[in-house]
Amino acid sequence: MNGGSVTAPAGGLAVAEQVRPLATIGVDPGQTWTAAVLRVGDAGVHGWTMGPVDRFGVVMRAALNEVDDWEAFARYTARLVDGLVELVDFAMAQYGEVRVAVEVPHVPIGYQPGSSKRFQKLPLRDWIIPRQVAAAVIGQFPEAKTVRPDGYGSRPASEYPQELRGKRPPSWGPNETPRFERDHERAAYDVAGVAARMPR
Repeated sequence: MNGGSVTAPAGGLAVAEQVRPLATIGVDPGQTWTAAVLRVGDAGVHGWTMGPVDRFGVVMRAALNEVDDWEAFARYTARLVDGLVELVDFAMAQYGEVRVAVEVPHVPIGYQPGSSKRFQKLPLRDWIIPRQVAAAVIGQFPEAKTVRPDGYGSRPASEYPQELRGKRPPSWGPNETPRFERDHERAAYDVAGVAARMPR
């Protein structure tokens, strides 16, 4: 759906028909905060940033600090998957089709086979939780496009559309970060942009 399609009218001459950009949901998986943004062309249409919760359903930044707490992780991914399903349904109702994409973290050098222990400075939870979140997204949406890390969301805020800087559109979903940061949503927007250009 990237670009124009060609139709042949009754006269036999092919003409280019404008086709709107492919609606794409990008997911930026995080150890604490995960964002999803529906992008259509250069516009950020809808999105949210969610975090982990305690067993009472209260957002708690430290809920995933223990990487072997599978109950906490299950609560986290259940919320994320529910939010993604709602966003997919919204996109389907508005645009008729949607592509889902997720950034997939690499195993850091220090944790790769044969690496020296001196390179293992990154806390395990900082890459294993995002990797598990990406796996949960792929498990829910097996046809999701996988996008390799490339500094997404790191461009100056001024380079993003208005809806991804400053005050959030009131129609968007929650932003559960303590200071309402937008960096995860900007990263998700970038991920969606990369995935939208991928072949089918």
